[in-house]
Amino acid sequence: MLARKQVSLFQVITHYLIAGLVLLFSTSCGASKKLPRNKPFVYKTTIYLNSPLTGLPKAELISKLENQLDDSIKTRYVSYAGVRVLQNPPGFDSSNIARSRIFLKALLTSIGYFYPQIRDSFYVVKKGDQQRVHINFFVTPGKQTKVESVTYQLTTPALQEIATEPQTKPVIKANDPYSIGAIAAERDRLVSQFHQNGYYKIGPDDVYALVDTVVAALIDPTLDPFEQIRLLDSLKKKSENPTIKIVFKQKPPSDSNQVKKFYIGNVTILPDQSLVQDSVLIYKDSTVKPYQFRFLSNRFKLGFMNRYVSLVPGKLYNETDYYKTINTFNRLGAWQSADVALTERYDSVPLLDAEIRLYPSLKRNLKVDLEASRNIADYLTTSQFFGLGLNFALTNRNAFRQSIQTNTNARFGVEFGSSFIQTLQTNLSHSINFPRLIVPFKISDKIQKKIANERTILNINGSYTIRKDIYNVSSINSGFGYEWSSKRFNWQLIPINVEYTRLDGKDSLNKLIQQIPSLRYAFNDGFVIGTIASMNTTWIKGKRRSNFKVRIEESGALFGFIKNLERNNLFRFVKTDIEYKHLISYNRSALAFRGFFGYGYVYGKKGDQPETNLPFFKAYFAGGPYSMRAWQVRRLGPGSTLLYDTSGTRANDRFGNMQLEANMEYRFDLTTVAGIKVKSALFVDMGNIWSNEFKDANLTDKIPEASFQFSRLYKDLAIGGGTSLRLDFDYFLIRFDWAYKLKDPRWVAINDGWFHDLRIANGQFQLGINYPF
Repeated sequence: MLARKQVSLFQVITHYLIAGLVLLFSTSCGASKKLPRNKPFVYKTTIYLNSPLTGLPKAELISKLENQLDDSIKTRYVSYAGVRVLQNPPGFDSSNIARSRIFLKALLTSIGYFYPQIRDSFYVVKKGDQQRVHINFFVTPGKQTKVESVTYQLTTPALQEIATEPQTKPVIKANDPYSIGAIAAERDRLVSQFHQNGYYKIGPDDVYALVDTVVAALIDPTLDPFEQIRLLDSLKKKSENPTIKIVFKQKPPSDSNQVKKFYIGNVTILPDQSLVQDSVLIYKDSTVKPYQFRFLSNRFKLGFMNRYVSLVPGKLYNETDYYKTINTFNRLGAWQSADVALTERYDSVPLLDAEIRLYPSLKRNLKVDLEASRNIADYLTTSQFFGLGLNFALTNRNAFRQSIQTNTNARFGVEFGSSFIQTLQTNLSHSINFPRLIVPFKISDKIQKKIANERTILNINGSYTIRKDIYNVSSINSGFGYEWSSKRFNWQLIPINVEYTRLDGKDSLNKLIQQIPSLRYAFNDGFVIGTIASMNTTWIKGKRRSNFKVRIEESGALFGFIKNLERNNLFRFVKTDIEYKHLISYNRSALAFRGFFGYGYVYGKKGDQPETNLPFFKAYFAGGPYSMRAWQVRRLGPGSTLLYDTSGTRANDRFGNMQLEANMEYRFDLTTVAGIKVKSALFVDMGNIWSNEFKDANLTDKIPEASFQFSRLYKDLAIGGGTSLRLDFDYFLIRFDWAYKLKDPRWVAINDGWFHDLRIANGQFQLGINYPF
């Protein structure tokens, strides 16, 4: 019966896809009729690059050159169901080719290519009453000029000292490719360094770069060719490997105050400004040292704002403090925007008076929506499966008049699975976010400067879950922790995390426990009392984006020494998750990779018997729209054991202590329909879960196929692959995945599980929201 349902669903999807393709193809045919008739138009412009560059660097340079073309010879294609259709091509004028050639040469010289050579040609192809013009550019960039040296010759000794500090990291340095953009970035870095040391009046126009004049002439596109030849003869050796010297200099100061250090003067905070000002407003004045306040109402307490202002009277002006003040108030939530106005004032020393203008947000917000969601934290809230939820969220952005944010959420959810409605859930939670770190000790100024976006979180959450025919679960949990960021890293520390779970097992679960006795130690009531710590970081280099996450959770490390807790309800384990994601973007496609490793070490006891598995709401599972997509959610593994498949009960959800998974996708654009971007992907998923399971009640007869062993890794790995149709609405994406089991560990005895019963109708359909990783 289940197979017939899959066939029916596949047929419905196929019918809709065919109808959509017919519509798209008819649209594309209509678009081709709009091409100009009886007059030449630009049909295609191609750039051929003769360069030793290969791979991605060459593709990126060609892309930059294509963007540099004059609009009059650019062609715009729109993809309809994978068919590229020309849209509104420009009329052809040969003079536009010369203009584009100048633009191409300017780009190449700006990034350090030595005397580029560019040839062009065009030809006309007649097709019916159309005159299609093909334009070709043949580009030989030559050798790229390298930076020989970077020096600083600033007339103000203090600025020279700042520019040459050993700890500074210049944007451009010796052996880097010459680039006007890099020179501009280095100039901006110098100005920023000066601003961080009190030199408020130094601007970008006060610093300039002087390059080696002889070598600079070699990359001057306007230089007479005979003069180029003379210079090449005199610098033959250098021109074979062209280099250039860069010297940063300082323009003469326009006045004496320009090279003086500024200090912070008076700081005034206006906490309840209005975007529409009324001239008859009456302000109240107050002082909470060291700041002055001018306010219109009692909407905010005054003193708490002092801790978020980094501009301190009498302190040397630092641009970092200026932007940190603005960014801090913008992120607090109580204000929709913040602005800091600086006014120069000259006393015994130059001063900057600051006026901090804050524009409040609406205090409360009620949001009701229907959502599709997932959560990788645990099973009891919203899991890694597709589900629908009705969510009510009440936010208070200014609780206790101190920009403390509270969130109250009520959620009613349903999970769809093999038996249609598979899970029902209700959840009520409340959290309080304090916009600072509440710790029993003083944080030093040195550490405070290195952290940002800090907050303290207190939350409590209760939920009730009905898992059809398997169990009902009620749970309550509470936590107290911290979040902050430093440089490129985001950190989370929850020193106190308490969870209590009560399980009401159904007959099908009890029958499964009788067949696999070790499951009784994972499916029962229990406490989790411990600590959670996590770190994630993201770095971007060109069109490559990487993300790395580590999460560690422990329970019972301290409270487990209370024997009554350990032997009855307290779970004791250490769980570690490591995830790495990498994305390579191209013009209309991307390659995405993900690797995940998770392991839970269990060392507690229930009664006199040792625990063998993680509690089910902390355990790993695979399958569904965000994991191994060729399998239904929680229907893969553990390992290559057949116990779950032959148990004779519907309660065959699989959980594990360990998970390995690797995913790869090739994502590409198809077309745009009514403003909605239609995309697709080809993907491969590989992985499995493993657990410690026993056949007998004495926990002596272990099931080797369910446990992780390097010698069995090839046999236990599952591999799935498929394709996807995706509708991108910009703010979210709907994903329709169709996947096949290419290697199924269940059939490891037959050809190691490869391509077992692989038929078109045997695929697995998954519906997901947003990208899987």
